[in-house]
This record gives sequence, C-alpha cells and structure tokens, in this order.
Amino acid sequence: MKLTHLTDKTLLNDTKFLVGKEREFLTKILHHLKEIDKRKLYSDLGYSSLFDYCVRDLGYSEGNAQRRIQACRLLASIPDLDLKIENGELSLSNISLAATFFRQNDIENLSDKKIILDQLENLSKKEGEKMLFAIFGEEVKEKGSHRRISSEKIKLSLVLSETTFEKCEKLKSLLGKSMSYPELINYMVVIAINEIERKKFKILRIPKVSPPPVAVNRVISSATKREVYLRDKKRVKCGSLYNLNFDHQLPFALGGSSDAKNIRLLCFNCNQRARILAKL
Repeated sequence: MKLTHLTDKTLLNDTKFLVGKEREFLTKILHHLKEIDKRKLYSDLGYSSLFDYCVRDLGYSEGNAQRRIQACRLLASIPDLDLKIENGELSLSNISLAATFFRQNDIENLSDKKIILDQLENLSKKEGEKMLFAIFGEEVKEKGSHRRISSEKIKLSLVLSETTFEKCEKLKSLLGKSMSYPELINYMVVIAINEIERKKFKILRIPKVSPPPVAVNRVISSATKREVYLRDKKRVKCGSLYNLNFDHQLPFALGGSSDAKNIRLLCFNCNQRARILAKL
C-alpha cells in the first residue's frame, strides 16, 4: 500500500481513525472470546483451553492471547470495561496487570476491582505497574546474584532502585545508541576506571585524533554546545532525550551561523523530520 500521495494532515487523521476502528474491533473480539469461553466451543475443535485455541487456531502469540483472555474474563463481570477499552482509556496491558494482581491478592469484590481499574485509566504500562505495587504495598523480594554460565561469561542479576534505573535509561538515551544493559555496564565501567586512574594515578589516555572539520565556520564550539544543551534539554520539541543532535535552524549552506541563537537541540527523529520539511 502506497501512501505517499497523502498530505501530512490526512495521514495523521486517517491513522487516528483506523486506531479507533482497531479498538472497536478489539472489544468485539473480546466479547466473542467471552462467549466462546462460556460455551467451551474450543473443546469441539480439539483444544484443551481457550488459551490453546487462541494460540494454535487464532494465531496469537502467548502474550497477546493471555492479555485478551484476562480482559474478556474481566469483561464478564465488569460490563462497561469494553467502553473504556474502545475509548482508549484502558490498555490491555494494564487490564492484564490488574487481573494478575487481583488473582495474587484474592480480590473478588467487584467494587474494589472497578476502583482499581478506574485508577489505571490513561496510564502507561510502567505507570500502571508502579501504581498497583503502591496500592497493594508489596515488594518482590529478590537479591542480586551472579553465576558462571560459560567459560567466558557471568550472568549478573541486579536489583536497582527506580531512580538508578531511570538514570541508566537517561544515559542510554544520551548515548543515542541501541545499547543492551551488558554493553551499558561495560561502557560505565570503562569510563569509571579511566576517570579513577586519571585522578588517583595521573594516568592520561592518548586522545583519539579527530578528523579535520569540513569548514571552520560550520564547527559548533564546545561553549556553544554547552549553552544550547543547558538551554534546550528540558524543552526539546518531542520531549525525547534519545540521540540528541545539534541542528542549524537556518542551514549552514544557506548562510546560517554556528552560534547559540541559530543552533537548537533535536532528537534524531525530529532532526530527520526537519530535513524532510526543508526539502518540501
């Protein structure tokens, strides 16, 4: 399907309309699964459970099947749940999380379930998970551990505070790379070792020789980068800190300067979008 003929506005409006239809169809699917479960129709087809039917006959992944089954079974006791799904107020991920917490904490009262689901409205999965842990006041007791899994590898299990985890995520964003946590830990360890050796033992690493700049006036000075970063880091257009770029608002080729007033901080995607718009 080619969509290049669509204007930006039409493309966005069409996508929003289709997402609405997708949620509408999702609620219909949940109602059908609820009725199939009620009649146990999957047994006529030789499947041992609704889950088995969803995975083997309907082709859902195990995760998608589980989320839909938990939602359709909650739908049986909370009729207006489908409206919240159709309106985009409740996601399947958060409904599935809630169902798991209900089961683990023996929550049977319908009013209690509705109150908790109301609090999950318009939350991301991460926010919903945090909220549920806060409600039930539980913590999964886990200790950090490590064990050898090969002649050259150690499996490390860590328990981090939310603040530390968010700092790690911010570091990954600032690095602008699709980096795994083992790669991130290696990066941090190397930086830490270099910094400690520099301060404690006065060991200096041989700096890498950077290629010469294309044109002197195009180079953005360190002072300008620092000024722009401090000015723009909290008001980047999309709010993302992933792979930030320094961008000339008026292109250098068209006479744009490299001082702070003409330089802005953009994430990678916004920078690419700006280039696309410049070509129109």
